Amino acid sequence: MTQKRTKMKLGTQLILLVFCTAGFVRCKKDSTVDATPTATLTGTIPTKGTNLATTTTTTPYDITKSLPSGYKTDGSVDYTTYLQKAINTYSNITFPAFPIMVDDAGLVVGSNKTITFLPGSKLILKPTANGNYNIINILMATNVTLNNPVIVGDRYKHLGTTGEWGQGIAINGSVNVTINSPNVTNCWGDGIFLRQKGGINNQNITIKNAYCKYNRRNGIGVTNAIGLDLESPYAAYCDGANPWTGIDIEPASDTDEIQKITINNPVTEHNVGNGISVGFKNLFGGPNKIISVQINNPADKSSAVAFHCTAILSQQVGTETVTGPVNVANPFWRRNTNTPITTNLLVKTIKLSISNPTVQDINGTALTDAQILSLFTYKTHINREANYSLTF
Repeated sequence: MTQKRTKMKLGTQLILLVFCTAGFVRCKKDSTVDATPTATLTGTIPTKGTNLATTTTTTPYDITKSLPSGYKTDGSVDYTTYLQKAINTYSNITFPAFPIMVDDAGLVVGSNKTITFLPGSKLILKPTANGNYNIINILMATNVTLNNPVIVGDRYKHLGTTGEWGQGIAINGSVNVTINSPNVTNCWGDGIFLRQKGGINNQNITIKNAYCKYNRRNGIGVTNAIGLDLESPYAAYCDGANPWTGIDIEPASDTDEIQKITINNPVTEHNVGNGISVGFKNLFGGPNKIISVQINNPADKSSAVAFHCTAILSQQVGTETVTGPVNVANPFWRRNTNTPITTNLLVKTIKLSISNPTVQDINGTALTDAQILSLFTYKTHINREANYSLTF
């Protein structure tokens, strides 16, 4: 089939060459039109999730060109429909240097998109009673980059009282996603949320310099990822919905994966629950699972608990196991209102390693290594059943 198509392509080119000799002006116009369908002739199949109507451009498309005449620049008018049409059409887009309102349908981002938010740009959610929304939804997509998105949820103007799933940026079953310097505040649920969708795992996700503050449930929530790099995230002041955590890694079911998770230089503070929480309960109940989490140089100030790690067996149905390391290197935990660390690790196949911790008490007084050891094991803050190591 490929050989026949190649011959067809060569034959077409020969005919066009002869046609050019007879009528150069018309041939030049026709060859431009015929350039795009070549992919179809050679049998190229678009990647799943690719929008076939997308216009690929190297020069970013100014999305204000898609707004109606006389558009407002104060974020007071809902332009969701106009924005979504532009995102569906163009591959490289810039948002303007002023706030724009969207409704709780949010903006769905498909494959092969680069979206850049200029300084002063902001997406503001129109107040809603809906407890489940995604302001930006990267949905079953590949090759997506967001640059400097600024997202403001409706937490303090929310019209309802139920639900906890109002997300600022959602990454749902997507591959090769990079988000640079997201600023996400005041969401009804999580600032940034990653989950499986349609049986597709999130893979190769990089989020750099995230700033997530005043979100009700979590700053960053991760239920599913294979290959996640969180570089220098800030996640703080989470309160209002359990687990009130800065960065929460918590699979939702035994079909999820938590592999190759790396968090470098995270800063968390003033979370009602935890600075960082890692829990594996829901991975039980299906096949054996492999996990891996590496946390480097975490710093927490004044969260109730700086670091929380659990693997309880309430979902286990047989002898299935969850196996792998959780490593925490060079933590700096201070002024925690409860304790720096709590664990409830009930399986030996998960190994928790903590190296070179620095800890201050509630008054900001630095603890000695002996005091840290005593504190970590006091009243089983690290439970007796846990497989762990602590090195100074």
